[in-house]
Amino acid sequence: MTPEEVIDLLSTAAAYDRRKVGEADVIAWHAAVKDLDFLDAQDAVIGHYTETTDWLMPAHVRKRVKDIRAARVAFAPVPAPPAELADSPGAYQAAIQDAVAKIARGFALPKQIAAKAEPSQEYAEVRGADHDPVRIEAIRVSCPWPPCKALPGAVCVDADGRRLTAPAHEARLKAAGLVGEEVP
Repeated sequence: MTPEEVIDLLSTAAAYDRRKVGEADVIAWHAAVKDLDFLDAQDAVIGHYTETTDWLMPAHVRKRVKDIRAARVAFAPVPAPPAELADSPGAYQAAIQDAVAKIARGFALPKQIAAKAEPSQEYAEVRGADHDPVRIEAIRVSCPWPPCKALPGAVCVDADGRRLTAPAHEARLKAAGLVGEEVP
């Protein structure tokens, strides 16, 4: 973080706690937070004053930035390093650490797109009716049948709460535009 960004950071804090910011404050805060990303630090300041009325110190900012970075790492999968690094443990570990550091800093890693594959016969047999194309289309809308009222994405249930073996209730099939007024 640059000294100018520290001024902006302290100005954000001053908007909350009416602190007076001078040159000495900027020098001291810069020494304490210069290695942090400005946007993360600003989010930390806003988060601090959203949750507490305590006077903000650099340690508060550092702790919150650490938490922000940890949350990013916790919720993003770390991609496997290239296979050619498997025989070099040091390079393999360095690639993992580099990927974790990028995730922590908020850089999105490229996602791999797998080729679309048809489900295996075994999968289709196990999934049964859930793999039914009519059911897949029907569950895009809510079920209007009063005892069911299944939300989009959920399968229809009977009056006792058991999953239907049919693709969906007739009312849901109509709502999805899959059948007309007269069902054969």
